[in-house]
Amino acid sequence: MRPFVFLLLFLLAPSISWAQTTAAAEAAAQATALRRANQLVLERRYESAWKLLKFLDQMNLDPAVALKKTELALNYYTATDELKRFAFRDLKLLDLSPDSLRQLEVDTPRYSFPVRRVLEKLQEKYPDNYKLDRALGDYYFAVQQCDCAEQELGEDAVFQRTIKHYQQAHDHGQGDYLSYFALGYSYQRLGKFQESLAPFERSIELRKDSPTTHLNLAFVYLELKEFEKAQAHARRAVELFPDDAHKEDAAYLLGQIEERMKATAATQTP
Repeated sequence: MRPFVFLLLFLLAPSISWAQTTAAAEAAAQATALRRANQLVLERRYESAWKLLKFLDQMNLDPAVALKKTELALNYYTATDELKRFAFRDLKLLDLSPDSLRQLEVDTPRYSFPVRRVLEKLQEKYPDNYKLDRALGDYYFAVQQCDCAEQELGEDAVFQRTIKHYQQAHDHGQGDYLSYFALGYSYQRLGKFQESLAPFERSIELRKDSPTTHLNLAFVYLELKEFEKAQAHARRAVELFPDDAHKEDAAYLLGQIEERMKATAATQTP
């Protein structure tokens, strides 16, 4: 029997080697295509990036490609049908931002990509891929921000799902300053101010110059009656916001905080 086994292994070796070589070549080709898609996004050629990703994985079976599609869809669409179909534009470097283009209602082709369904199907197959949880957190946060999908859920349920997926992602090392901000914001909007502190503070650790995070922390600390911390974050927000409108908002909150500090001090004076 032993010579037969050796002969069988000898005969199978070329096919095994070929399969390994093919898999390596496919992985390398995919990595090259994803890098190209990233470059197209940097060049603001969003529709071209989408077409490349669509060609790369038409059935949305590959987590890496689906995650890149999700990032592109949620951040760079010019129009959407309930976050299930998306329109994109290739922009010139000096063109309007995607947010501005959304206001123009330009008639462009729409590509099918039901974000939630795609990610949940992949999660069933790859339950340990926590990047999918991160993407689902991004999806539900986008739902709340645009108010353009999942109308049957209600805002509180959307925030709860946002928290669930971001917490799972963060517990497994999948997070950045934006996801921590979104988690803190979700707790804040649910009135869970104490729970919002840790993710907001983590967001600040990862991006110290984010004025929006400082502003939200100022509001939370005000609600918790930690006035000195609220004042410090509000002042930082005033410093960091680049435009007058947001500076005025932060300055108004700072004024409210300082009024509360004065009123509290007056009540404590014998």
